[in-house]
Amino acid sequence: MAVKKENRNSLLSILKGEFIADQNNQKYAPFLIFIVLLILVNIRISFRAERLLKDSIYLEREVADLRLVYITTKSDLMSMYRRSVIEEIVSESGLKTSLTPPIIIEKGDE
Repeated sequence: MAVKKENRNSLLSILKGEFIADQNNQKYAPFLIFIVLLILVNIRISFRAERLLKDSIYLEREVADLRLVYITTKSDLMSMYRRSVIEEIVSESGLKTSLTPPIIIEKGDE
């Protein structure tokens, strides 16, 4: 029973700061500050890693959306390359398809 009370008192003295104020324990102060700094760096690194993960997920979604837009646009353009679609677009300007085949002009050797 005395051990539990002693542990409770030592934990309470650490939380109150009496542990550092004691002359015998002041030699541990730089080590404790170093440990606290390491803990803060660890927290900072974990938050940064989480932010990078969120950014990565956002960029992956954006790439997937852009891929869908690319496929849709490519499909639309491929359908516009058909001769019938081109003839419809050009017919509004008053142009029409020639019914006579082109004449081939050959250059003669002299």
